Amino acid sequence: MKRAQALHPPCTTSTSINDTFGHDKGNDYIVGSCKIICNIFEHSPVYRIGGDEFVVVLRGQDYEHRNRLYKQITDTFKKIASDSTKQPWKRFSAAFGMAVFDPASDENAENVFKRADDKMYKNKVRMKAERR
Repeated sequence: MKRAQALHPPCTTSTSINDTFGHDKGNDYIVGSCKIICNIFEHSPVYRIGGDEFVVVLRGQDYEHRNRLYKQITDTFKKIASDSTKQPWKRFSAAFGMAVFDPASDENAENVFKRADDKMYKNKVRMKAERR
């Protein structure tokens, strides 16, 4: 693995959407969030790895422009999440974590995903604190 990067974005309120508005709206929430992720990282595969968790393996242009795209996706989700004119299931929110493969310290891709997951979790905690 020469260059790999994981971006780990889980949707942060999909469970409450499901519980409050039903599974159809919860599905709308997950699909809408995924469309945004896919549109921003249009040159990289996006994988759904859990109920509301996705991994993007950055490639090519997306890898080269990763910092700009990371800012773009975090800004996009922040703007959408704060738009009170939208229905709750259209106010997509996601926490992100990003990590790059480092041959000096990473034995495999799992190490990269773990670091991205740790960063995502820290961002998720910070976002929850900001909403209070």
